[in-house]
Amino acid sequence: MRFSLALILLLFVPPAKAAPPDVKSLFPMGAGPGTTEITAGGKLNQPGTTVWCSEGSLKFEIPEKGDSFKVTVPDEAAPGLHWVRFSNAEGATSLVPFVVGTLPELNETEPNDEIAKAQKIDKPSVANGKLAAAGDVDVFSVPVKKGQTLVASIDSNWRLAAPVDMVMQVLSPNGNVFEQNDDDHGFDPLIAVTPPEDGTWFVRVFGFPATPNSSIRFAGGADYRYRLTLTTGPYANHAVPSAITEDGAAVGLAGWNLPEPLTKSVAVTSLIGDAFGLREIANTVPVSKLTGPVLVEAEPCDRAKPGEITAGSVVCGVIGEPRDEDAFHFTAKKGERLDFRVESRSLGHPLDPVVTVIDAEGNVVIESDDSARNVFDSLVKFVAKADGEHRVCIRDLYDNGGWRFAYRLHCEVPAPSVALAVKADFFIVKQGESLEIPVTVTRNEKFAEEVSVTVEGLPEGVTVEAVKSEAKGDSSKAVKLTLKADSKTGFNGPIRIVGSYGEKQQVEATAPLATFTTDTTSLWLTIVPKTEEPKKEEPKK
Repeated sequence: MRFSLALILLLFVPPAKAAPPDVKSLFPMGAGPGTTEITAGGKLNQPGTTVWCSEGSLKFEIPEKGDSFKVTVPDEAAPGLHWVRFSNAEGATSLVPFVVGTLPELNETEPNDEIAKAQKIDKPSVANGKLAAAGDVDVFSVPVKKGQTLVASIDSNWRLAAPVDMVMQVLSPNGNVFEQNDDDHGFDPLIAVTPPEDGTWFVRVFGFPATPNSSIRFAGGADYRYRLTLTTGPYANHAVPSAITEDGAAVGLAGWNLPEPLTKSVAVTSLIGDAFGLREIANTVPVSKLTGPVLVEAEPCDRAKPGEITAGSVVCGVIGEPRDEDAFHFTAKKGERLDFRVESRSLGHPLDPVVTVIDAEGNVVIESDDSARNVFDSLVKFVAKADGEHRVCIRDLYDNGGWRFAYRLHCEVPAPSVALAVKADFFIVKQGESLEIPVTVTRNEKFAEEVSVTVEGLPEGVTVEAVKSEAKGDSSKAVKLTLKADSKTGFNGPIRIVGSYGEKQQVEATAPLATFTTDTTSLWLTIVPKTEEPKKEEPKK
């Protein structure tokens, strides 16, 4: 009798509640044209899990069980860094980075930890690898002909947030280390070599923790993932200029193995974030769309014969050789304020910029190296002490230089502005309940306008009252939005948190990603529908 009663009770236990997806990483972290199987780092928590992607042409197939899925990249998909988000009726993940490449792709296979067991790469490709355990080393062999330039570049920590500081070596056919690189773009390495004769060259990669610890050995782990591009074909370093003011503007590319037409003029028809890519090259290059004048540095451009920079403009230049310094003259009145901001390391270039402002007599007014701790790009906040002509100069901290040492120098007039921020890029609220969303308000340069904060993109049945951030008081620094989910159905979709002020001015709230050290304005809302608990039946006597 006891057994029968226990069995009956077991049959009527309510089913386990579904869980939202919990995906923090992917392997491989990208794919080229075609269909690729991807393994999620975490749990997809099917059934009902779907994928949103910032590149709408990608197609995803989520199986009924397991933590692998398929993605199909069509030929017309825009190359570059995109973002994916997994969601189901119970919630969503933070955005996860995913790269659409232009070369054939393959997965690294073990054993390949020594030259004798090197994995053969016989054509330009992207090798998706993983340093799976402490002490792991991966080696690849590449045939290179005399006069060809082999470019080996890794994407891992800098763009894709893997917790590894990768090191790469290129070995000559006899196994000697020909060149080694550690930090080129962030913690990720790049090497370009032109062999003097035909032969098989080797690329060896290993890594250390991106956050140093007490261990003194090669490191590894489930998340020590990388994308290794190996190509003797076109690979770009930067665009000239690296900023445009309108769609379709032309830039030239600087890099390795580039056909001459690409170095002269390429129309920038679309940007993915702040990057531009073509099917003809193996990577993307940083290009931003700006509103002010874009100037291109041209030699001579030194203290004796400076170029020109004006308020609101940006100069795109290169520190072309060791001990080179570029200089630009500008006129300022006493008390006038200008911010000189450099982008280079943040764009993946090797320049460690130092910015110096000098007066008409050549006296140093102000100088800056790093704008913040571990931020190697410079920021100078200049205040003119007297009327007259000045020069702003840029050089490398260690007097290095070369054609890869590209930069953007912005000349900005400080102006009042406001920024909104929330703590996460996804929100969950149950049907019939309310959700409070704290919004931090940051006012810069004495911004003193009232800001009306609300949510856009809400589904029918979900309401929110706009809140005012006053110029003074507690609300000037933070406000709270209250969402009321009275909808009759569930919901999964993007929303925007916006602040309105002045004459039709708007600002979007940003949120930090749980998967990456960057912020996004792409926010997500899940309305969890109510589920009725099944009624327990009384056991029959």
